[in-house]
Amino acid sequence: MTTRHIIGWEKNSPCSATMSIGTTGSTVDVTVQLLDYQGNALTAKAAVNVYYSTDATGLAVEEVGAAVVVATDGICIETLTKFAALVVSEEDGGFVLTLDGDSAVDCYLNIIFPDGHIQTSAKVDFNA
Repeated sequence: MTTRHIIGWEKNSPCSATMSIGTTGSTVDVTVQLLDYQGNALTAKAAVNVYYSTDATGLAVEEVGAAVVVATDGICIETLTKFAALVVSEEDGGFVLTLDGDSAVDCYLNIIFPDGHIQTSAKVDFNA
């Protein structure tokens, strides 16, 4: 008999996130706190995939011109430059991405969680 685990119930498995978009400019910080299935901040590092989209549904995927300049409170490994990345949080489940949007179109940051669902940020506005 195969035992299946419900991902959301695994301790420190990311199930959702809070995302805070920084001040409009040529670079914009996106601060992310990964949350468990009960809505609590994680207490261990975790990895999630992220990608950029040009619409709030997360379905218009095209090069937005934004590149991750710095990842603080975690690491970012761009898997497809200016499109997608793997991000590993700090031990508290948080990370900050600094997006370089010089001459970029506005975009949205989408997080793909281990169970397959996707959460989309508010608009990252480079040129307001």
